[in-house]
Amino acid sequence: MDLKGKNALVTGSGIRLGRAIALALGEAGCNLALHYNTSVESVIQVKSDLEKMGRKAHVFQQDLEDISHVQDLMTQVCSEFGHIDILINNAGIYPAGSGKAATPEKINKVFNVNLFSPWLLISAFASQLPREVQGKVINISDGKVFRNGTDHFSYRVTKQAINTITAMFALELAPNITVNAIAPGTMLPLLGYEHVDLQVVADRQIPLKRIGSPEIIAQNVLHILSQDFMTGDVIRVDGGEFL
Repeated sequence: MDLKGKNALVTGSGIRLGRAIALALGEAGCNLALHYNTSVESVIQVKSDLEKMGRKAHVFQQDLEDISHVQDLMTQVCSEFGHIDILINNAGIYPAGSGKAATPEKINKVFNVNLFSPWLLISAFASQLPREVQGKVINISDGKVFRNGTDHFSYRVTKQAINTITAMFALELAPNITVNAIAPGTMLPLLGYEHVDLQVVADRQIPLKRIGSPEIIAQNVLHILSQDFMTGDVIRVDGGEFL
């Protein structure tokens, strides 16, 4: 896909991976629909950076925990951009907790943000895309789900499910829309754990002995978007951490 002039929606685009992905898409020639929930100052800065590149950029606030308004988000985006060529499902939450400690209320919140909203956005994306236009969907998963653990129970379940719906939608939406996922390894300190020395973590558990970065994930997003014979794949970008 030639990205020049294409329209992309990135969820959670104000900070961390979403920010890097949005800026990389802008540098490649895309116009950006920038979704955010609470990071308003950060997303306004991303918008400004994109406009300095000469790109069209608009921000859209939506709490993805309320899945009743997910279709409204796509409707608002299409009203501004006409249609969207690229959907990046990046937004997510990462609560700690085991399966025994989980409650239906806590699980519902994580499922709504991490799984049900991406599912509904993919459906809405497919419905708005003109028949003659090729579309691309990339879901952000997590490398850690390739190794079972008891931490972050609801998060792990949703990311396993993201990998599954990536393959299922790849089959359902072919041939006009490709659907792939990226499963990052350690890229940034977790929110609330900024004090952790990630180089120590890398030396202990990553074969390549270094951590990744949001920019590495953005590079892989661009790589996938350049491929027209790839669909249903989950690409691990983890330095070998979860082999």
